[in-house]
Amino acid sequence: MTEQLIYQRDATVWIEQGESDQKLELLDEIIQKSGFLDSLEEAWTAKGGTRDEFSVAIKPNIMTASIYEADSSVYTCPQAVERLVEHIRGAGFHRIAVVESRNVYDYSYSCRTVEAVAQMCGYSGCGYDIVDLSSDTQVEVDYGGCLGRDVAGERWHDADFRISFAKNKTHWQAVYTACLKNIYGCFPRWDKMKLYHGTQQEWWAVTILSLELDQVHFGFLDAWVSGDGLTGHVWDPTPKHTHTWLASPNIFALDWVAGEKMGLNPSKSPMLSQALEAWGPIKIHREGPMDVYHSWDNIAGYVPPLINTLERFHELVRFVTRMSTTPGDPRFPPVSKHQWLFAVPQQLMRIGQKMGVFKARWEKFEDKVFDMTPDGGICPMQRS
Repeated sequence: MTEQLIYQRDATVWIEQGESDQKLELLDEIIQKSGFLDSLEEAWTAKGGTRDEFSVAIKPNIMTASIYEADSSVYTCPQAVERLVEHIRGAGFHRIAVVESRNVYDYSYSCRTVEAVAQMCGYSGCGYDIVDLSSDTQVEVDYGGCLGRDVAGERWHDADFRISFAKNKTHWQAVYTACLKNIYGCFPRWDKMKLYHGTQQEWWAVTILSLELDQVHFGFLDAWVSGDGLTGHVWDPTPKHTHTWLASPNIFALDWVAGEKMGLNPSKSPMLSQALEAWGPIKIHREGPMDVYHSWDNIAGYVPPLINTLERFHELVRFVTRMSTTPGDPRFPPVSKHQWLFAVPQQLMRIGQKMGVFKARWEKFEDKVFDMTPDGGICPMQRS
C-alpha cells in the first residue's frame, strides 16, 4: 500500500490576527500553538542521528523582490524568517538553509543571485546558510508524471525537514499564491516560464510532482502585509495591512484556508484544483479568526486562463515580461543597453495600478467557508 502523503491527512490550520505592533509577538504565538517544534522533534526522532546532522530547509518568497521595502507585500518578511530560525536553533538544530532559485527577472536584470537579492531584502545569514538552488549541486531525480527526469537543488532535496514560508498575495496565473505555489520556486532552472509552461507540463502539474517527491513538513504564511489586485504578486502601491499569520503541518489545508480568507472558493485556483484532484478531500479544522480581509481585491476571473494560455508562447511572454517588470534596485543593472525602451510601458503599468485599473474584483463569498466533500466536490458551509 502506498504511504499516505502529508497533504492527504486531515489537518488544523492556525490563524493569528492582531495589531500592527504585535507582528513578531503573534508569530511567536503561532509557532508555539501550531505545534511546529513538536513536528520538528518528531521528524528528528524518526530519522535518528544527532541534532547537528539533522538538516532543515526553509523556502521563503524572495526572488519576486525588485526593491527593498520595510514592510513588503511582495516577499516574505526576513525578520519573520530569521525569528523562525531562532526557534529552530533554540531547539538544538543548527544545520539550517534558507533556499530559493533564480527566476524570470533574469530576462531584465543581471547579477540577481539569490544571495544578492536576499541581502537587499534584509537577510543577514546569521545562524543559517542562504542557498541559491540555481547554483547549488544539481541532483538528477525522477519526478514522474508529465515531468519525468529533471533536477533538484541538493540542499532542498536532501533536507530532513522542509518548510514553506510563503507570502500572501493574489497572482495573475494562480488566482492567489501561498505555500503550495511557493514551492514552484524550488526548481533550480531559472527560465521556468520556458520550461514549465505549456500543454504538456503546466506549472501547477510540475509543482504537485515536486511536492510529492520532496514533501513539505510544515507551512507558514506571511499575511502581515498582503498584495492584492492583478499585480499583487509583484507590485502593489496600496497593499493591505492584513496583520495575519497562518500555520499548519499540511500546506494543502493552509492554502485552502488562505483562499477563504480572501473571500474565494479555493478550487478556482488551478493550483488548489490540481491539489484536490491529486490528493483528494481532507477535513480542515480552522483555529482562529476566519473573517475575510477587509476591502480585499481579487483579480477578474478571466485573467488566469488568459495568462496561462498566453504563456505557451514563450517569446511573446518574454517580451511582455520585460515590458511589465517592476523597476529594479540599482545594484542589479539591466541586461542590455536597450532596456530603456521598456521604460514607457513599465510606467504605464505603474500609473494603471495606482489608478486602480487592475483591481477588478472576482465574485466574493464573504458569508461562507468552502469545504471539501467526500466525493471531491466543493460544498459551501456556513461559518461557525
